[in-house]
Amino acid sequence: MSASDAYERLMAEAVPTGTFGRARPTTPRTAETAPAWTAEEQAAHRAELLRALAPARPRRPKLRVIDGQAA
Repeated sequence: MSASDAYERLMAEAVPTGTFGRARPTTPRTAETAPAWTAEEQAAHRAELLRALAPARPRRPKLRVIDGQAA
């Protein structure tokens, strides 16, 4: 057995996940929850979003009827 054969076998193995054969860790990870927004913060955020979206709304083109023959 040469060194390259051992290296190829090593590289062909799966990367260890630290779960020792299990698909998931036995203890679930706990994530810190974000603090809840107050009603005033929610209202201010909603108003800011609506102000930011207002210019982005498509406007209808102004059309007018012109009497005469079409070109």
